[in-house]
Amino acid sequence: TWAQILRNKYLQSKTLSQVTVRPTDSPFWKGLMRVKAAFFNRTKFIVGDGNDTRFWEDTWLGETPLALQYPTMYRIVHRRDALVATIMQATPLN
Repeated sequence: TWAQILRNKYLQSKTLSQVTVRPTDSPFWKGLMRVKAAFFNRTKFIVGDGNDTRFWEDTWLGETPLALQYPTMYRIVHRRDALVATIMQATPLN
């Protein structure tokens, strides 16, 4: 399908949130990258296993991204693009 073609060509092993535009990308893909921020600001994610959802920058807990809910904490975070799965694996629950 066309989605698989785009995934293989542009995403490879990354998520959509991790990909940036490259000079060699097609005009179609560059257009998608221009609207990516608006898409993420209006989309709420279902976390699942957490491997496709950014902990700080995607809306998955509440009505806005955690980066906006907790801006002071977000400013000191080293890995702003960390995935929910990565954070949850590193955080003991007891």
